[in-house]
Amino acid sequence: MTTLIWDCFSGIAGNMAVASLLDLGADVEKLKKAIDSLEFVEGPLELVIEEKLNMGIRGVYFNSLDDYLLEHSHNHEHDHGHNHDHGHTHNHDHEHSHSHNNHAHDHEHDHDHEHAHEHAHSHAHDHGHGHHHGPHRGMPEIRALIEKAQMTERAKEIAISCFTALAQAEAHIHGKPVDEVHFHEVGARDSIADMVGAAVCLDDLNVSEVLITPVHLGSGMVKCAHGLIPVPAPATAILLQGLPVVIDNEVSFELTTPTGAALLKGLAAKPVFTREFLYEKVGHGLGSRQTGRPNFLRAFLSNSENSSKKKADFVVKLSTSLDNVTGELLGHAASSIMASGALDFCIFPVTMKKGRPGFVLEILAAPQMADQVEKQVFAELPTLGIRRQMIQRSILERESAEEDSCFGLIKGKRITEIDGRQRFAAEFDEKVRLSEREKMPVRRLKIPD
Repeated sequence: MTTLIWDCFSGIAGNMAVASLLDLGADVEKLKKAIDSLEFVEGPLELVIEEKLNMGIRGVYFNSLDDYLLEHSHNHEHDHGHNHDHGHTHNHDHEHSHSHNNHAHDHEHDHDHEHAHEHAHSHAHDHGHGHHHGPHRGMPEIRALIEKAQMTERAKEIAISCFTALAQAEAHIHGKPVDEVHFHEVGARDSIADMVGAAVCLDDLNVSEVLITPVHLGSGMVKCAHGLIPVPAPATAILLQGLPVVIDNEVSFELTTPTGAALLKGLAAKPVFTREFLYEKVGHGLGSRQTGRPNFLRAFLSNSENSSKKKADFVVKLSTSLDNVTGELLGHAASSIMASGALDFCIFPVTMKKGRPGFVLEILAAPQMADQVEKQVFAELPTLGIRRQMIQRSILERESAEEDSCFGLIKGKRITEIDGRQRFAAEFDEKVRLSEREKMPVRRLKIPD
């Protein structure tokens, strides 16, 4: 398993993501072939791929020629004192610092600006550039474009997954079915090229897991069809739910675009927090906007031997202390809390204040389930407070499986040990079932555990 870690200290935009993957060694010819095969009614899209410096740091810059020219035009205007309000009208990635791309504007980061629909037209792009977006495409049209493109089936799946995540976010925002959502900026050629380009590069690098550091959002306002809205834009906010983010009050524009956020959502990216990791390569995907600090997306690629046998994730630990509860109630609460979505439940006997005997409950839950589980704890137990802590854990790879035995097929898990060896562990419920069927004590069943 190959792990990609994106360091989003300067946000993430579609073109920056592609550039970071190219700098890691993704095949540029595969990328060009796939994008050349996209049958845009506006005609083929020319690309700009070059090495350059950002505040003295070398990296790769990727963009469409349209956005590249637009960015340069925009930068030229800034040089002459034009006051462009950093409203970022959701255009593209941070990168577009030099790009004259129609979308590039504010977000120099990508052309994202997915704020697709309804926002799109009004993007005056604070920077004073108007977009030339071409036809407004919906999810069915984009899916058809991708399906016909010359790239692997896995790359197509990645691209469609990311666009689907974006469509679902926009559908939620505008109260429409997914297939009725029409993208403006994000449906433009350059934004589609960003998403497809990232998918092709991820497939070429054989990335199977994506981890991220906290995602920096920038700050300020973004101009859309409904007026000025605060960073993050609505689609970006929905797509990043459950991931750690940072508001950068010293950066008065958008650092993470909807396209960048859609990549993270579609790839099921997970936070890396302070987890240790080994990596073999580092890549820099440059943005073009001047942020007052290095503006690039840093990527680490890990192919360590143990990456396929052990992985890390993060969970929420909920804990509470009780000295006014019976054992019967605790037993009932344990079952109820597990049923509400908890991953694990432990009870420890302790001595509390004034020498009273009590219990400490520790519950593990996935971040997205933590509120629901916490609500169940309050409902079932007479606690007045619950402590919450985000923790990292290392877990062995496992998958649900069935294995033949002298008792027939048994359900359980196939686990890959840290040294690469596999073992099968039967579910305890299966042992109980067989024990009852065979009229034999569970401990005497010759079943692996």
